[in-house]
Amino acid sequence: MSVLRARKPIRREFLRIAGALLALVVGLGLAVGPVTSAAAGGATPTGTRPSSGTLNGVSCVSAKSCVAVGYRGDKTLIESWNGTAWSVVSSPDLGISSSLFGVSCPSANACMAGGVYVDASGHHALFESWNGADWSVVPGSSPGPDGITLLGLSCVSAHFCVAVGGYGNSTLGESWNGSAWSVVPSPDRGTERNSLDGVSCVTARFCVAVGNDSRKTLVESWDGSAWSIVASPTPGSYGGFAAVSCSSTRSCVAVGNFSTGTGSGSSTPPGTLTESWDGSAWSVVANPNPSHALLFGVACAASKSCKAVGEYADRAGVFVSMIDSWNRTAWSVVPNPGLPASYLYGVSCVATTRCEAVGEYDNSAHAGSGRVLEESWNGSAWSD
Repeated sequence: MSVLRARKPIRREFLRIAGALLALVVGLGLAVGPVTSAAAGGATPTGTRPSSGTLNGVSCVSAKSCVAVGYRGDKTLIESWNGTAWSVVSSPDLGISSSLFGVSCPSANACMAGGVYVDASGHHALFESWNGADWSVVPGSSPGPDGITLLGLSCVSAHFCVAVGGYGNSTLGESWNGSAWSVVPSPDRGTERNSLDGVSCVTARFCVAVGNDSRKTLVESWDGSAWSIVASPTPGSYGGFAAVSCSSTRSCVAVGNFSTGTGSGSSTPPGTLTESWDGSAWSVVANPNPSHALLFGVACAASKSCKAVGEYADRAGVFVSMIDSWNRTAWSVVPNPGLPASYLYGVSCVATTRCEAVGEYDNSAHAGSGRVLEESWNGSAWSD
């Protein structure tokens, strides 16, 4: 049994659009349009991070209480923010390899994290919960060991959470009722691989999950009893969503990437994709990003204030972390420390003036030796 599928590739490769050859993300050295350090960061590393590893998701309940999850080696990695510093928190593991990809905290004493673990029989859903003192494994409900991956998780209370991902070629949805996880049927579109990569719940009767069907964006809506597919546009030839954030039932933002290429043989680099929900329809919103860029996470503190995180390729083909800001009128790229070979995968905002973003960076400027990356927004600037 290979651990590779659960451990590597890392999050940005899980979220690429099948068919569009976003393996370009790994670094073929394609040039992009001019991007100044003031627009997207250009600092060089000044030291090492407190721990190696990758952080895939983050959830904050206040400016002094955040939880970030990911993996380090073949083990889960959970870190906690107290308003001053991040620290590693002990977390359990299952099987021969464990990873966490999403986390949601409805309160400081209640968090749920989701991911995948591998044992001799295959890949299985992994859930872990925080009770204010310790993290513990919560039994999951899996349709089988056929390539399960949980990528998104959202909780509105300690008694209701939704997790989404993929199972074989199908979407996977699970729900938490406060005592147990259960698989909830979710529809697929077409015969190619379907996946849900992000989810956001406003209430127990309104959740939005996003992903792709290998070629086009895929959006599904939860009404309290069932999931249903909602029409969403896809610019270009291929497109997909990685994350979604809803500030109300009438205001959601989804982010991802798209390509105008012709498929697996195309050298056309991917571009960022941002779309909004107004309560009745999804529509594409222009985003002035570099031509070779991807978005992996989004958080909206309000309908007029969102932050999206991801990466772009500089002229040398090295990927640099990227942060976009939405002010209800337009998206703009905002400066961030921008360490070379850095990637941001998740972001959480408790207010328009307080956000935390997480990911990884590589000292060698080449993928392979990741260290955790954490950046903070104070309302005027990002810092690491």
